[in-house]
Amino acid sequence: MPTAATPDDCPVALSVTADDQLTLEGAVAALSHHAQVRVVPPESTCEVDVCVVLATEVTDQVLRHIGRESERCADAPVVLVANGISEPSLLKAVGLGVVAFLSRGEATFDNLVEVAKAAHHGHAAVPPALLGPIIRHFRQLENRNDPDLGLSVRDLTVLNLLAEGLDTAQIALRLRYSERTIKNIIHGVVNTLGVANRTQAVAHAIRAGVL
Repeated sequence: MPTAATPDDCPVALSVTADDQLTLEGAVAALSHHAQVRVVPPESTCEVDVCVVLATEVTDQVLRHIGRESERCADAPVVLVANGISEPSLLKAVGLGVVAFLSRGEATFDNLVEVAKAAHHGHAAVPPALLGPIIRHFRQLENRNDPDLGLSVRDLTVLNLLAEGLDTAQIALRLRYSERTIKNIIHGVVNTLGVANRTQAVAHAIRAGVL
């Protein structure tokens, strides 16, 4: 008798966009061969786990697109693939939900799948050379002295479970909410704290002494 699939066995649902049609079609074709991910059609209303944005250069237009994708996909983490990125654009991208950056010249579809899976489980992936500006930005967040973070009991409960290492599906099962509700709660917490993603939200709450 077949066993039921666990959340970790389920393919990660990807929304894939690109700044040119040829790149988009090639990426969708290649990623469709990976059993660990599932490309969600852009017109689909299905829940998206991770947004993949493929760009040549990170322009203001691309950053606006990232913001729209993150909002459309209910705070799904964003994986950005581009030729390069400047420090100001990097910080803007992180603020818009980018948790992983891959250099277009070095990325393969295999490691894109691995990074997308990691992003789905709350992990970030940034090249060491780009960590400096993010660390400086995060230290500025740590220096905020605001013990009243404006979080509800439900918000703190979800943050506690994130801190324990549970993913969205596991938290939904534990609290008997839908995954969409949990994603919306996390999205609200991230916005309230003014941080970039769920990982920084947990770290900020721990340093503020509320977890």
